[in-house]
Amino acid sequence: MPSTSTKPPEPESSPMARLLSGATQAIGPADAIRTALSGGLAIWLTGLISSRFVDGTGLQVLLASMGASTVILFCVPASPMARLWPVTGGHLLSGLVGIGCSQLPVATWLAAGFAVGGAMLVMQLARCLHPPGGASALVAVLGAGQTLGLQFLLTPLALNVLALLALHRLLTLWPPRRQAAAPTQAKATDDRPALERLGIRREDLHAALKDMDSFVDINETQLGEIYDLAAAAALQRELGTMTCGDIMSRDVVTVEFGSGLEETWASMHRHAVKAIPVVDRARHVIGIITLTDFFRHARIEQVKGLAAKLHRLIRPTPATHSDKPEVAGQIMSHPVLALRQDAPVAELALLLTSRGIHQVPIVDHGDKLVGLVSQTDLIAALYKSFRARSLAPGDSGNPP
Repeated sequence: MPSTSTKPPEPESSPMARLLSGATQAIGPADAIRTALSGGLAIWLTGLISSRFVDGTGLQVLLASMGASTVILFCVPASPMARLWPVTGGHLLSGLVGIGCSQLPVATWLAAGFAVGGAMLVMQLARCLHPPGGASALVAVLGAGQTLGLQFLLTPLALNVLALLALHRLLTLWPPRRQAAAPTQAKATDDRPALERLGIRREDLHAALKDMDSFVDINETQLGEIYDLAAAAALQRELGTMTCGDIMSRDVVTVEFGSGLEETWASMHRHAVKAIPVVDRARHVIGIITLTDFFRHARIEQVKGLAAKLHRLIRPTPATHSDKPEVAGQIMSHPVLALRQDAPVAELALLLTSRGIHQVPIVDHGDKLVGLVSQTDLIAALYKSFRARSLAPGDSGNPP
């Protein structure tokens, strides 16, 4: 008899609950405070800078639309609306439309409607949609644009925009954020990335966005990242609580920065490993060496002469000066992509399949090396997990 799920259906959210739900994903308090302080500082400095070049006070110097742009730039910096062309083109083209509409021989409110509608049309056609641009068009009709004419485009509008963009660039450089190093591929082929050979491909996401009847504030790259993260979450749900620490090799062969290349090569050969982490005296991972690193520095491009070139690279130079690498630290790849031992296996799977690497060092919360996970370890873990699940009573729909 087929098994049936006893999980109760999730209740549908009421219209009121949907109305009161958050419009964006939740962020941590630290990020919220950082963006709020940065945005407030940017507006303050934009006003100070603009006041040096524009006569007047208040909205004559700093346009209200800059406040809306600040929210987009600092709170949703990954949005297509926060890019350089949408911000500059959105404001300036909308301002130009507003100035033109301010000269129409029609009632003020009708001119305002023409300005905002025209700004929306121009921004979409010019591919620079930026909602605060509508406010700039409106100001051009109802405020300074009526008296300043085209001067309004330069001061205060262009001045405000340029100052705000420069300050955003400056303020987002601090504090610096760690960026994962992109792996160096050994070769380039026409094969798709591993994650795209099955299931949804990048062009599928592009086609889906193109087929939407309305503007979507996301591009195919960001949508692909969301899809990959969702797939990883689904995989982790299947794997349960399995972590990198559960599947890692703990007896890891290592070398130090000053270890000789001959010693490093001998260690890899003796222990039959294809990668060896480079650590400092405190066992912090500072690099990793693979066979590819040896071949690259030996300048091996064909099989002929391979042994001789490797021997020349590995053999220590007796002289005090050398024209080739002599120690492990000179040929290692760095910085290294590493994961914490409590990181879920799904995160490891995404890293190994999408970044073109074959081994990942595992570190503790003090960033000290505690293990190493290879693609073989991951495959073994996935096999054991899926095999156990397939043999579990009731999962196949058959009685135990």
